[in-house]
Amino acid sequence: MKHLVCDYLVIGSGAAALAFLDTIFVELPDKKVIIVDKKPRPGGHWVDDYDFVRLHQPSVVYGLASKQLEGNWLKLLSRFMLPWKHRASKKELLDYFQEFVDSNSARGRLQYFPECAYDLEQKLDGKNANFASLDGKISYTVEIRDKLVNGVQGECVIPSLTPPAFSVDAGINLMTPNQLFELLQRESKQTAGWLSMFGLDRTNGTKDRQFIVLGAGKTAMDTVVFLQSAMGIPPSNISWVIPNDVWMLARDKGDPSSYPKALLENDNDKDKTCLALEAQGLIVRLDPEIMPTRFRFPVVGKDEIKQMRNVQHKIRRGRVSSIRKDSNVGAIVVAFEKGKEDWVLPEKEGKEYIFVHCTSPGPFNGKASKGNVFRSDQEMVLELLFVPPISISMSCIGKLESARHNATLDIDFCRKLLENDAASPNEALRLLIKGVELDPDAGVSTILDELRATITLAVFISILDKDPMVGYNWLKSNRLSMLSIPGSKVRAVEDLELIVEKGKVLGSPPDQLEIIQKVAKKLEPLRGM
Repeated sequence: MKHLVCDYLVIGSGAAALAFLDTIFVELPDKKVIIVDKKPRPGGHWVDDYDFVRLHQPSVVYGLASKQLEGNWLKLLSRFMLPWKHRASKKELLDYFQEFVDSNSARGRLQYFPECAYDLEQKLDGKNANFASLDGKISYTVEIRDKLVNGVQGECVIPSLTPPAFSVDAGINLMTPNQLFELLQRESKQTAGWLSMFGLDRTNGTKDRQFIVLGAGKTAMDTVVFLQSAMGIPPSNISWVIPNDVWMLARDKGDPSSYPKALLENDNDKDKTCLALEAQGLIVRLDPEIMPTRFRFPVVGKDEIKQMRNVQHKIRRGRVSSIRKDSNVGAIVVAFEKGKEDWVLPEKEGKEYIFVHCTSPGPFNGKASKGNVFRSDQEMVLELLFVPPISISMSCIGKLESARHNATLDIDFCRKLLENDAASPNEALRLLIKGVELDPDAGVSTILDELRATITLAVFISILDKDPMVGYNWLKSNRLSMLSIPGSKVRAVEDLELIVEKGKVLGSPPDQLEIIQKVAKKLEPLRGM
């Protein structure tokens, strides 16, 4: 048993935890932090993700506020790469996060414990907590002077670490995207030489294979593109099982914040909102004839959507319930939930079916959002405040925590909003700063729930300091914020006024609308910005 002392004990070293810590280190440079992570290196799900993965949003708004992820702009331009077009690779992301951990460890303000497990169900004994190495050889007890920070609430559940949620018979060739990449690497080495000698294309060696992509999230989209662009698989040799069609953000024009604002203008009519955004070219769908039922913020380029549309054989029968071999008919049978018709694949000599498992839930990991980021005087949970990308949410949480610690929060205004003169700074943050629920299966339905990110942004600016320009200027200077992009406007006052106007018509609770009106009044100096 080893005894440790820190100000913040942070669980996880993924993008969320490190973006939070980056701001903490800038605002509270004397704080000592311990990170506990079950993974062997920092980076969260990027550590285990498929090797052909890239950010689907621009690098300029992802990562850490204190350091550019896209690197030196002059170097990018010398390679004819526009900085805002850069999308970091897996290696770039892992190196970036590793450098942050290494540099802060060298400065003596961070202790990093990889391959260690912390039980989030344990109750703090005063301000003491325990964790242990995965091999069980070393146990640690930690005295926490400030807070325990849960940085894994939104961790991505990815295929390489998660078996499918349906049964698969022995003998079925089921791969993860990671294994698909390994297949390419292995076969490229074996065949590249003799294929080129005879002037053959790599696709000639794979024409008897049928790749079946399971799932419709960003991983499945990446896989469909990878099969064609990297592996040379013709679209006719790809089938795509799509449980639910999703709306996608157009990389060249899409802005995640456009959805809640458009929803407000369209009186909380989701279909009408999406059609309006589609008409503006901000969002796209796979099939113009099919209305998507999900909006989960994948970002795609024109080239990617073209390759996805190249795949003609798409199966839309809901979620797969099993994949089994039926020896009676000599076929592989894909069954679906809710009694949908089976899909029968005849087994023929020389024909190989390769199923690619892309059905894990990603960030929609089943950990129900409780909405309370500032859970108590002793604990915090890092949850999304705004729509993705995630980094600005975590940087804002770090800024609020440091303002609480430095006593620069406008606590008088917080108490006015809550009508509670005795509210502590942490209690005020707990009640006023709420995480957003992005999963449509969670039952979010009221207009104020849907607009939580817009409201939270305004509340953040209004309570961070007595002067609302402090919060506004901080966001403008933060590389992770959309407001850092020249020409961007926050439109906080105008948005809040519209929320109140629409909220009255749509039956929103009067007490919540009154709070929004108070925030709008304080933010009056930002009108037109």
